[in-house]
Amino acid sequence: MIWLTQAQGKAMPKTTSSVIRLAQARDASTIAELSRSQIENELPWRWKPARVQHHIRTTDSTVIVSESENVLSGFAITSFADTTAHISLLAVNPMFRRLGIATSLIRWITLSCQVAGIGCIRLEVRVNNTGAIACYANLGFQMVGIKKGYYEGREDAQLMTLMLISADMEARRPK
Repeated sequence: MIWLTQAQGKAMPKTTSSVIRLAQARDASTIAELSRSQIENELPWRWKPARVQHHIRTTDSTVIVSESENVLSGFAITSFADTTAHISLLAVNPMFRRLGIATSLIRWITLSCQVAGIGCIRLEVRVNNTGAIACYANLGFQMVGIKKGYYEGREDAQLMTLMLISADMEARRPK
């Protein structure tokens, strides 16, 4: 299903089909710009291309992108520890919102974590980003607390966690 939308004065194709793949070095600038405009707006720009490149190359994180109509329509950066994962960033290009792209990215991360034996996924989201909070909640994430002043002392973060294995199973893991 394809339709057109107006964005910055240009007709842009939108589609419900997208492809999720591992990010490549050539994606770093686009990811950084999307982070700056959609996540870090009104904050200092911390996720510049070099930092994104580092996460693309390192073995303890995964950067995935969604492509729709040959356009980078969304991305997620996830870091891993032995039994936990942390979604550091997730954004969808405004021209491709409400098409299930964020849900697809989160499901990809969740499945990868399950295969790797990760017990839970954590993230922070701005408390006023009700759309993202609802999306995460619909995918099973639980609100577990608030980090006051998390965003440069200006804004609080909602802490959310998705448990992939039961607390009982987690307790039985070898240490």
